[in-house]
Amino acid sequence: MRSLVAFINRMNIGIWLLGIFVAHVLLYLFLGTATWLTTSLLATAFYGLVLLVAKLVAGRYGDKEHIK
Repeated sequence: MRSLVAFINRMNIGIWLLGIFVAHVLLYLFLGTATWLTTSLLATAFYGLVLLVAKLVAGRYGDKEHIK
């Protein structure tokens, strides 16, 4: 569990969001989605919120582990 928390604390959210956005753009273009840009932005925003919450939780968990 410590390694997962350490990984989340070290991760660069901007790079991850850029990678997620590019992956979604390619996916929705390949699928032929008419609103590929909007769909990609919404999916990236959702994953951005998930990553930010995970980083917040990992930061608090990491602080708690450091005190012990």
